[in-house]
Amino acid sequence: MMHSAQSGYAVAGKDTRVLNANAHELITILFEELLNLLDEISIIHERGKTKEIVDQQVMALSIVDSLIVSLDMENGGELAENLRNTYAQVRALIAADDPDANLRNNRTAYKFISEIYSAWRQIA
Repeated sequence: MMHSAQSGYAVAGKDTRVLNANAHELITILFEELLNLLDEISIIHERGKTKEIVDQQVMALSIVDSLIVSLDMENGGELAENLRNTYAQVRALIAADDPDANLRNNRTAYKFISEIYSAWRQIA
């Protein structure tokens, strides 16, 4: 019962954070959620339960799509184009259906996103 109440508070806290966020903070939240999902995927892979990652992959792909859509391609110039290409690579890594490469692909996707997130946080 206590865990359920704590989970409820965590969800309420996230909801409040999202509702009160400006555009920059929303992108920050997307990065954080994507990195958390990629962490979960790695843990599941390491436990050998690869059939259980579908939900996390779907959510991760949805976040990557949101990051792509958030790019200002008209005003962003070369940076926006490079980010779109990187996000497309990350999407392909997450969606790849090669059991032998899934963990490596996930770690590569995590590395790409963590580097972009780090740069993003510096412009806050």
